[in-house]
Amino acid sequence: MTRSKNSSAEIQSMLESRGAAVVCLPTIEVADPDSWTECDATIWKLAEYDSVCFTSKNAVEKLIQRIRLIRPQALNTLATRNLFAIGEKTRSVLEASGFSVQPIPPKHSAEDLAHSFYGQNISGKHFLFPKSNIAHDSLPKELRSLGAVVDETVTYKTVIPEPENLEHTRALLTNGKIDVVTFFSPSSIRNFVEMMGIETLQHVLIAVIGQTTGEAAKDAGLDVNIIAKQQTTESMVQGIAEHFGNL
Repeated sequence: MTRSKNSSAEIQSMLESRGAAVVCLPTIEVADPDSWTECDATIWKLAEYDSVCFTSKNAVEKLIQRIRLIRPQALNTLATRNLFAIGEKTRSVLEASGFSVQPIPPKHSAEDLAHSFYGQNISGKHFLFPKSNIAHDSLPKELRSLGAVVDETVTYKTVIPEPENLEHTRALLTNGKIDVVTFFSPSSIRNFVEMMGIETLQHVLIAVIGQTTGEAAKDAGLDVNIIAKQQTTESMVQGIAEHFGNL
């Protein structure tokens, strides 16, 4: 399990309930951006946007935290925008904060959200895309190709955490004691390879949360064995269970 500590508990419990043993090696830690200047400027002109697109719960949490810190009244403005969310967790965080969310595509990917605007007249519409420092650019590019005006603002960055149990986990991988390594974002793949080396993944199955992460895995030279049908932990667990015939 390569997720951050605070994100791993749910899927770890789900896997263990099916009889799996889980080893956690966090490869991602969420931190503040190097500068808040760009994001703060965006918050002050929030009323200029027609829609805001979120592709991660971290983007939601960090933007809301920053608004509360520097201009709490802007939360009322945010509530009047068209809010789009990729993934059930992203939508849940928005709804738990009191916001209404537009219907999301069934496949829960940025590409599917972009495709949902095909046939709509969004030329000249202003979109805000809060993101990480290394977010994939497929959604902004697609929206711009349809004539939309898109502002991207970094609300958080992902960094490699201080390593824990690094050598123990390396030994487990090297000795064939781990069957599956799970990845939930392209950055988790990049960080894992930097921390452990790609050779440690030669004899394990690779499970990914969606197509974007799957493409990143392939770009890194990995064979992807399991792709979750939806970008949810439940779908990831189901995909792993189906692979091993444990439905």
